[in-house]
Amino acid sequence: MFLSVTVGVSADNLIFMYLSQWLKGVLSGINPWLPVLVFVTAFHINRGSFGDAIIFGIGCLLLIADWKRWVPWHMPERPKVSGWVIGVVILISCSVLLFTQRDGWQNRVLLLTLAPIALSMVYYRDHGPKPGATKQMMRTKWIWMTLALVMAVSELFAYIFATVYKDDVTYPTISILVNPVLESPWGRAIFLTIWMLIGVGLLQIRRKRGTK
Repeated sequence: MFLSVTVGVSADNLIFMYLSQWLKGVLSGINPWLPVLVFVTAFHINRGSFGDAIIFGIGCLLLIADWKRWVPWHMPERPKVSGWVIGVVILISCSVLLFTQRDGWQNRVLLLTLAPIALSMVYYRDHGPKPGATKQMMRTKWIWMTLALVMAVSELFAYIFATVYKDDVTYPTISILVNPVLESPWGRAIFLTIWMLIGVGLLQIRRKRGTK
């Protein structure tokens, strides 16, 4: 009896070790954002938002292509853009939203134009030595992590609540809250300006004066 139990446990351990080594080899070098984007893609498919699912699905394919080296690609350093270029892009984008109807073909062209630009802004690899984390950096990191988790859990709860109870008014999602603002051309323009400026600030892509 003891011998059979020992053999069974040893076999289980060998299988576990083999699977661990296999998974380690298969998942070696995976981008940590890939599982997140896969989950979000499946989430949007489940809720019937196929437009969003396509966007996140394309992101998944790009990460997989980079991970598996399907396309020869050297990830560049963090891009730096002049302030006037950022201003022109924001001005043109806001003008399109200000003088066109919501979800019109002009908006779709703008989205397809900005998508590759945004991808080039966020898809980079940090090079060189990194400064040690200060107390302020650690505090900022935890603040952003907390906000991100709270927003994600809140949005998920709002979606589940609306799906189960067929009520999106009692506990609305963020998209429902901002939808009245986006119905106005001025609201869309102002919202996009703030959204882009937040992105520029977080990514720190603005080139400082006196630097190349």
